[in-house]
Amino acid sequence: MLVAMALVVTGIVMSPLLTLTDIVVKGREAVPERVIAGAASDQVGQPLVALNFDAIRERLNSVTRIQSFATEIQPPHTLVIRVVERQAIGFMASDSHWEVVDAAGVVIDTVSDKPAGIPELLAGSTTDISFGAIAETLVMLPSTIRDNIALISAPTRDSVRFTLRGVGHEIVWGSPDNSSVKIVVMDRALRVADRSNGVYEIDVSAPDNIVLQPMG
Repeated sequence: MLVAMALVVTGIVMSPLLTLTDIVVKGREAVPERVIAGAASDQVGQPLVALNFDAIRERLNSVTRIQSFATEIQPPHTLVIRVVERQAIGFMASDSHWEVVDAAGVVIDTVSDKPAGIPELLAGSTTDISFGAIAETLVMLPSTIRDNIALISAPTRDSVRFTLRGVGHEIVWGSPDNSSVKIVVMDRALRVADRSNGVYEIDVSAPDNIVLQPMG
């Protein structure tokens, strides 16, 4: 009886009733869907219980833009692949091109034209202490500020500064420490600067003692 039941179960899970026919991709933005689905395309027609997840994992791990992913079987015929993509925090000059990087310093794109809409990172390399300070600061900033940064530098961890695109204000940030407080006081200082119709250096490195100095 048990042997017969086992044969029935095996027959069901290995039958065409539970084979892979559909691959659904979720979470992607920049990575083409065909690239992600292609990691499992050779598994189509295989029983769901016999899918080669090691092969799928190896192919997805080779896609630099993918930070992490998860797979889920949804019987009777579907494999769902959920991805989390690396997010660009800025770009760095490299010889005759530009490298777009994420907060971990991973190069996620290389382009010949200077990117728009993300900050230029003035750091020697992604292994410098300065890059770590820059990345930590950018991650903490709200997108309303981060998206308007033209360039950002950090000769040392305690000397982060950035220039705002369009208005030209230079923000002296100091270290990435106390970023939540600095964000609040910077917002207030920017309102004052904008009402004054000038371009200012705004020093929030000591958030309890903000300094605004006209530039030029």
